[in-house]
Amino acid sequence: MKKRKLCMIFLLCLALMTLVAGCRSKKETNDQGNQKGTAIYYTNNDVTKLIMKKENVELEGNQQQKVKILLKKLQQTPKSDKIRSVIPKRIMINGVSVNTNIVEIDFSTGYKRISENRDLICRAGIVYTLTQLKDINYVSFSISGEPMLDTDGTAIGTLGRDSFVFGKLPMK
Repeated sequence: MKKRKLCMIFLLCLALMTLVAGCRSKKETNDQGNQKGTAIYYTNNDVTKLIMKKENVELEGNQQQKVKILLKKLQQTPKSDKIRSVIPKRIMINGVSVNTNIVEIDFSTGYKRISENRDLICRAGIVYTLTQLKDINYVSFSISGEPMLDTDGTAIGTLGRDSFVFGKLPMK
């Protein structure tokens, strides 16, 4: 009789713990809901900040295909009039390749004509968007097959998320 009573108390406690573990506040549930989707980085109309928006993007196929899907998304005009694509409309992507953990992007010569600030926002938005893919850590940029150069003529090389200093790259 005593064992039966202990067993009933144990089962009651187990049921109560299961019930309590399943309870969540609405705020917790909504916060987790906001984390679903793929982060696409846009810029504000003044091209002074990166703005991250979570969107439902079908990422299917191999890494090369996923990168192309995200780059195409980055080139599209956003639905909001408060944000714009980090890649200017007049800029064409000549080619994209994925080698181990590095994405190599080759832009058309029109890229040389964008402002320094737009260049920084463009590269940062691309790097932040693509490096969220599993096993993609860096992005390398070139213009018409030539390595992209910084304002002082130095090759930029491969860029990762840590290549951008938040004090110099406003984020929202």
